[in-house]
Amino acid sequence: MPRTAHRFSRGILCCSIPALLALPALAGTPEALDHVPSDAQAVVVVPDVGELLNDINAANTVLGDMGQPMVVMMTSMLRGMPGLNLDGSLAAVLSMDPQQDDPDVVMLVPVTDFEAFTQGREAKNGLINFPMGPDQMMYVRDAGDGYAVFGEIAEQVKNYNAAGGNLESHATRLGKAGARVSDHNDIFMYVNIPQFKDLINMGLQEMEAQAEMVELMAGPEAAQGVDQMVTAMRTIVNDAASFTSGLSFDKTSGLSFDFGLQFVEGSATSSYFDNNGDASKYYGKVPNIDYFMAASYDLSGAGISKFMTEYMDWISQMDANGMMGAMGIDKMMTGVKGGIQVLGASDNVMGGLLTNTFYYTELENPKAFIDATRSAYANMAASEEMKQAGVGFEASVDEEATEINGIQAYGYSFAMDMSQMQGMNQMGGPNPAMFMQMLFGGNGPSGYIAQSGDDGLIMTLSQNPTLLSKVAKAANGENTMSSVASMQKTASLLPDNRIMEMYIAADHLANTAGPMLMMFGILPEFEPIESLPPLGMGLTADGGGVLFRTVLPIETVNKALDVAKTQMQQQMQGQNQMDF
Repeated sequence: MPRTAHRFSRGILCCSIPALLALPALAGTPEALDHVPSDAQAVVVVPDVGELLNDINAANTVLGDMGQPMVVMMTSMLRGMPGLNLDGSLAAVLSMDPQQDDPDVVMLVPVTDFEAFTQGREAKNGLINFPMGPDQMMYVRDAGDGYAVFGEIAEQVKNYNAAGGNLESHATRLGKAGARVSDHNDIFMYVNIPQFKDLINMGLQEMEAQAEMVELMAGPEAAQGVDQMVTAMRTIVNDAASFTSGLSFDKTSGLSFDFGLQFVEGSATSSYFDNNGDASKYYGKVPNIDYFMAASYDLSGAGISKFMTEYMDWISQMDANGMMGAMGIDKMMTGVKGGIQVLGASDNVMGGLLTNTFYYTELENPKAFIDATRSAYANMAASEEMKQAGVGFEASVDEEATEINGIQAYGYSFAMDMSQMQGMNQMGGPNPAMFMQMLFGGNGPSGYIAQSGDDGLIMTLSQNPTLLSKVAKAANGENTMSSVASMQKTASLLPDNRIMEMYIAADHLANTAGPMLMMFGILPEFEPIESLPPLGMGLTADGGGVLFRTVLPIETVNKALDVAKTQMQQQMQGQNQMDF
């Protein structure tokens, strides 16, 4: 007999994925979880059935000619089902078996009238046969409290424990990260990690067993690294409570994807995720220029500070040959509170893609950071290990600052000698020198490092006095990125209390790559794209959990669909001409 329940549940999920929920979503843990046993392995949850159906139709409309009439037919059929509670939440409970390709699925369907939902059919042995097609038979029973148990395997439907009283347990396991996913999304999956702990630990044991082979091939230090990595992963698994992922769509806001990981309250790992974040403040420290990517981070939280201290201790233990210490990595990392990196847009794709890149960092002692950088560059230049690897460095930072447009800045350079690696070209590999030329306009980056105020540090990836001046003025609040409306629009869709956020300017990336693709004949023609809100990513690390969200504003989604449609039409026209 075919696994019709799996086909049914997959059909619902496939229709849900393109369309997802409005951003102001249903608050609170969905009621359907009250009837899901607390030891369930995994659950797919629809917080509001009616909203899901609305947004499926909205997403299908946004797709235009690429939309599917069958989607509208299916949502209309579901909306018209008698007795279905469109205001309720739905849960599909998944039971995993390593011996099966697909999980078993039992669904909790919200109903207002069970008799109407089952169209007056009579129960036999406690179950009602519910035909879904000529060869598809499902089974359903009344669970009470406004829910029906629905599934493919009669015995599972009959024996499913639909008793209530589990909401608090699920809410605790979801934690703050899971609650954000639940509140924001139209559909999400919730995985009970302790239910998979034995299976995961078996995999970690296999990894640990490989340490002996690693030691034979790469030495005891590499084996020690594998052991410590497995130990860290085992701690994370033992402390993890739940993993959640969700999708959301709104015709006025856009599309978003969530991933959340929650740890058990009071566990060692959860202590790292106790942070107040304000990564957005650093956009008020950099100039408003065209950019490909901009990413900020806030390392001032209590949990992150604890992690960084322990991480630096771990580096010291792993630094058997003293190389990391000689490079001064510990001195460069100590005291960093946060900062931002901006990859400024560049038209010179073939000779300096990164020359408009710059950093602003907030730290306790900028002068010490500059001194540590100078020391690190000098040690890299003298490194015998690097020379043995076929890479030589000529790296330096000026001993004395030079006044550049009124700014006391230190010039630096970082040239790489890859002559010993040129054999890669004979083997068909990329030419490292050409690659560096494309990125930096030479064999390596050069630029300026300058202190800004008492705790700010500026670093550019090119010795461009104009760029240095713009960054220095912005560090004092003049013409900054924080005033960019399109970036603010995307930021409004990200979670609050962010320790990291990133924006990717799809318009500038397309306008830089498009002409080059057309020049090489990959695109028949390219029309410049007007200004668009950037793609956004945000990371939170509070309440003992971590949440990562990616958002695609609706204007950017619509433009991507328009471009895809145009490219398809051009390809079809080209094919027709060839056939003719």
